[in-house]
Amino acid sequence: MSPSVEPVPAGAIAVTNVRPAYEASLHFGATESELATSVGLTRACLDADGATVSGSATYAHMEAMFAKPAYPQFVVAAASLHTLPSLGVVGLACKTVATLEEALACHQRYQHLTNRTARYDSYTDEANFTFEEERFGPARLGSLLISDYTMLVAATLIQQCGAQMPPPHTMRSRRAQMDQAERSAFEAFTGATIELGARRAALVYDVNVLSAPVASADAELAEYFASLLERAGSLTDRSESETVAKTRVAIRDGLTTGAVTLQTVARRLGMGARTLQRRLSSEGLTFGEMLESTRRRLVHGYLTDPSLSLAEIAYLLGYREQASFFRAFRGWHEQTPTQYREALRTTTP
Repeated sequence: MSPSVEPVPAGAIAVTNVRPAYEASLHFGATESELATSVGLTRACLDADGATVSGSATYAHMEAMFAKPAYPQFVVAAASLHTLPSLGVVGLACKTVATLEEALACHQRYQHLTNRTARYDSYTDEANFTFEEERFGPARLGSLLISDYTMLVAATLIQQCGAQMPPPHTMRSRRAQMDQAERSAFEAFTGATIELGARRAALVYDVNVLSAPVASADAELAEYFASLLERAGSLTDRSESETVAKTRVAIRDGLTTGAVTLQTVARRLGMGARTLQRRLSSEGLTFGEMLESTRRRLVHGYLTDPSLSLAEIAYLLGYREQASFFRAFRGWHEQTPTQYREALRTTTP
């Protein structure tokens, strides 16, 4: 059976990413009852394949553990439990590529399929490679704490890619203060010097780390996972601005309600309709063009899934009637969805 790849809802994270911290917290002063009652994390949810939890629940979890005496030890233990498969299908794909640079590119392109509480990017200069986090939402304590935790997890996963992976030389924290016990524990774990007060959490490596080989590289599996992820992740691409990418995702998330308008999408993005219209206009786009092009991007992936009927695809694209979907599709491809699907079937090995 092929792994399932379904984008997680806005502001949520897949349970595969959350399980290590949950399990570690049970060894450092938390109980399942406490986590269910005060944090909203339950064993049933964490054990459910394909489930997600809200970012706010993960922040509350970190805040609850921060109040306990062994918080630094908990964070290190939780980070140590992570493996690339804890990132779900995206992590499995990262295991199969040839170099760390390719693994990071894979993660950055598709991480929104399993985590929509933050966005990760990287950049290089002559000497350094920087892996950076942009965490969404207000900077509450749990958000700041989980940014540090995420950097420890990233350092763990990068190290797991291969024996030739050196540690980062700097870890940047968004927090203004960190007690000595935490600093010592985190620096010992990552091998990096911690800098406080950064605008974004980050790890900084020697730039040569990007060419380090991934020990589990497998070209055949890499091709398989690339195909799988492309089908789920092709809604946006890295050439588009953040405004356009977020608008596409908001449109997709609202399509099945059949009420995707400039106003409803703007509300999903936390802004006014005029603001969204102005931002799209600055990109040379209208909302109507965004709606149509997003539907066009989605329909290919839907038609490659033989389990979806044309009526179901019309629903997923937000059309009230199948006939409306057929008319739109003929305008895009000058053939019917049935003809297009049959052509895909005959040309796909």
